[in-house]
Amino acid sequence: MAKYNVVLKRKRAEKAERKRSRHGDPKTAKLKNKPQNLSVSGKRQRKLFKKWRRDQKEAVGSGLVSMQDVEMAVAEGKFLVLYVFY
Repeated sequence: MAKYNVVLKRKRAEKAERKRSRHGDPKTAKLKNKPQNLSVSGKRQRKLFKKWRRDQKEAVGSGLVSMQDVEMAVAEGKFLVLYVFY
């Protein structure tokens, strides 16, 4: 098993070296940091929507907002703003 680990380590090093030469900075040979992806996955969207609905339900239950306010917010699409910023 030790021989196999050495071989894998060498392969990884060679692969990293090829990546650096192809995509890295010419002076430092370091890989560039890519910016964070702005799109939101479906799983994250469902999670945020579930949290938003829970918060709305608590707000209605505590009397902070009325049911009409919640319906207007949904109609206007205010909850979609959450998805853009997270």
